Amino acid sequence: MQYSILGKTNVKVSRIALGGMSFGTEPWMVPRELSQKIIRKAMDLGINFIDTADVYSDGESERIIGESISGYREELVIATKVGLEFGTGINSAGLSRKRLYSQLRGSLERLKTNYIDIYQLHRWDYNTDALEVLSTITDFVRNGSVRYFGATSLYSFQIQKLYDLAIYNGLERITYYSPRYNLAYREEEREGIPVCRELGIAIAPYSPLARGFLSGKYKRNERPDTVRYRTDKYFPQGYFRAEDFDVLDALENVAREKGLKPSQVALAWLFSKPWITAVLLGVTKLEHLDDAVEALDIKLEKYEVETLEKQYKPHEQHGPTKSPLA
Repeated sequence: MQYSILGKTNVKVSRIALGGMSFGTEPWMVPRELSQKIIRKAMDLGINFIDTADVYSDGESERIIGESISGYREELVIATKVGLEFGTGINSAGLSRKRLYSQLRGSLERLKTNYIDIYQLHRWDYNTDALEVLSTITDFVRNGSVRYFGATSLYSFQIQKLYDLAIYNGLERITYYSPRYNLAYREEEREGIPVCRELGIAIAPYSPLARGFLSGKYKRNERPDTVRYRTDKYFPQGYFRAEDFDVLDALENVAREKGLKPSQVALAWLFSKPWITAVLLGVTKLEHLDDAVEALDIKLEKYEVETLEKQYKPHEQHGPTKSPLA
């Protein structure tokens, strides 16, 4: 296993982070017993970084992880998220102080731990003052229930705003950012990634294989019929354009020439970026872990990187929540 430093913290994390979105009860997800086997194998391979969210499978992902890491907690870096709708009450979404306290308590209980290593804003909340959010996160850090503050799927100006408000008000600075980023979706290269690099914020992309689109199982002009495609409502919306298949064709050509799986080359492309701290990988089969570990040592030639990248066409930005004023 290879390790990197989490931003400016000197905390060492594995370059492969195990993503918890695939653990749960929805049709495309992995059931509890196999999820636990995947988590244990990941730890055996040296993966010490696990990411999840309160909302994943209505908390089941956090429960599975909590049960699986018993006895290993201090060796691991556990990240979870807050902000999306979870529950049925009138305050079941957002980042108000009231909700942050409630959701943190729930995540701690489900994960069977007394602290979270990285607590992330899952999306921006336009109805809560950012200073209220930051001051609450700062309280969590000071009382020991959270170690570091992060976020996922923000606009670049929101990352900068969080950083500046923290500096000028003596509050906890954002340490970690997780964008959607892969060969078929590279919009974060415009602003989000440069901002994080400038500020020294760790970058750990999610969806490195584009929800499985970059695995090679999907073909141009063929109607997809996988469980993931049929039951994950976000999957068909994000990919499957003609230009996405142009990227996939290039990926498959490079993989074929190197005698590798497309998924391994897609991961190797991400690992080749020195500013990426870790890659959040969702795993549904044990062998996916072995493929990912092998990808750490794959070296791409300059012309191969150029081949992989030149087919990309700009997309509409996905991930961040649009402002109601836009």
